[in-house]
Amino acid sequence: MNIRHHNIVLFVGYCAETQEVVVRQEGKHIFAEKRERLLCFEYLHNGSLHKHLTAEPCGLPWHICYQIIKGICLGLHYLHDKNIIHLDLKPDNILLDDDMVPKITDFGLSRLLGNGKSHTITQTRIGTWGYMAPEYLDDGVITMKTDIYSLGVIIRHMVKGRNSADTTDEEVLANWLIRLEKDPSQMMRQQTTRLLFETEYKEQIKACMDISWRCTLRKPMDRPTTQHILLTLEETEAKIKSVVGPTPPNAGQLQIAKFGPWGGDGGKTRDIRMTPCHLHSVTISSGTIIDSIGFSFTDHYGQHHTTGPWGGKEGTNKIELGPSEFLTGVSGTSGPFKNLTNVVTSLTFVTNTRSYGPFGKGRGTPFHIQTQNNGRIVGFFGRSGQYLYAIGVYTNQDVLQI
Repeated sequence: MNIRHHNIVLFVGYCAETQEVVVRQEGKHIFAEKRERLLCFEYLHNGSLHKHLTAEPCGLPWHICYQIIKGICLGLHYLHDKNIIHLDLKPDNILLDDDMVPKITDFGLSRLLGNGKSHTITQTRIGTWGYMAPEYLDDGVITMKTDIYSLGVIIRHMVKGRNSADTTDEEVLANWLIRLEKDPSQMMRQQTTRLLFETEYKEQIKACMDISWRCTLRKPMDRPTTQHILLTLEETEAKIKSVVGPTPPNAGQLQIAKFGPWGGDGGKTRDIRMTPCHLHSVTISSGTIIDSIGFSFTDHYGQHHTTGPWGGKEGTNKIELGPSEFLTGVSGTSGPFKNLTNVVTSLTFVTNTRSYGPFGKGRGTPFHIQTQNNGRIVGFFGRSGQYLYAIGVYTNQDVLQI
């Protein structure tokens, strides 16, 4: 079975080695086989989710917490869709990459349900206390809902903290607002901070608390499936977008301008036909250089468009912008690669709340585009062939180019 997903740790390879060694047995020296089996997985620099959890709510900013929660749900949905029960889902088994994207790991206890089977029963209860479902502890019953219970405990710890038994939902919301206002990384005025909390974060936190409660109900049949959980998150995001709106104030009066491109002149010209108004997501494929870019946006008529990938293979690093999050800057490098004179070798994206990247190894001539006075980057154009040769941006204001 091939397991490959953005939120599942990547299996790189394995080593199987057998050596003959001399051992002493019953006074005689004999040859024996010494076998060694090693599995190799991708290395994730930010370690496990466990180190970010405390007695209080998760020590990370809320938009990172929400990204992690959604990523875990997506990864678990992928496993359940393949009839795999993880059976040891806990913060120690959630690893975080450079962009704080969660990846589920450690499948030592996992079970694969055969076709048509909905459950299995075991006499051996192995797992982590506090994350094991009641029916598994009591009767050894293993179903998809066993993982759902563990997921609910993880979400509760992230939103409320480990010592959260007596904490009300109102207290949790108040604590998150206080943290947001004190967070220097937000770099927003108090009025803007409260608007962000009331229009986006508050709804997300409430949805996650409700999901956590439903996931940890005692009866397995009362717990939601991963599909229902993802649907709840999608409905929450749709509700936020209906309040925030897909376009900036006075969008119809904004003049869209093109800046760039930066990079080489190889490949074919890439551009969009409709004038972009609001950027929703950016998808990157990268290794040593930038292999491809794709993105989705809304035009001035409110129509949604998906473009790309421009370049080689389709990307796996997808940046989903929050309803009130927007792109304010792009930086990167361009230079030679193999027999090519000039390609885009790295990219970093900066929004009003955080940065993503760098993607690629970053060798070559640097470039930087930064919007001013609450401006935003709303789309891209450029050149591509086997790789991304050049990139430019659409903005709704003038930009500072470096």
